[in-house]
Amino acid sequence: MEFKEVIYKRRSNRFLSDKPLKKEDLDYILEIAQRAPVGMGKYEWTRLVLLEGEALKTVQNEFVKEIGKDVSYGGSALIYILHKGASDTIDNLDGGTIAEHICLAAAEKDIGSVFLWSVTRTKDNKTINDLLQKREEEKIIAAVTLGYKASEEVRDVSHKIKILKVK
Repeated sequence: MEFKEVIYKRRSNRFLSDKPLKKEDLDYILEIAQRAPVGMGKYEWTRLVLLEGEALKTVQNEFVKEIGKDVSYGGSALIYILHKGASDTIDNLDGGTIAEHICLAAAEKDIGSVFLWSVTRTKDNKTINDLLQKREEEKIIAAVTLGYKASEEVRDVSHKIKILKVK
């Protein structure tokens, strides 16, 4: 698949199946995530945590308790991005870059994905932090939910960012 095809295919699909993803697809997605550039090359500051099965169900239940809905959209895998940097700006940029690498790799494999910033709203949840084995110095930056598409329905978004060309 050409790169441009992957870009056009990448959409947030909020109708995901809980059917487990193939191990080789998850391994590929995680490999691509590891290739994302991070600020100052501080890869040791960043950690990904993959949740599936019972661990994922526990987190989904905690989402409902904390914020009133399951923000994983029924997916079968959830990848948390944790960071221990000193700058919220760099941390967020790194998290966004990693999350987009995950979403693009998923699109290439025809797997649905949604970039989740809303997981930061549960940053003080002990049950979730224990599952993530979150260290004191780490912050939850974002997560990406993954799953086979239960529906092809997506919001009709133009995907056109205004461009100003200055010479």
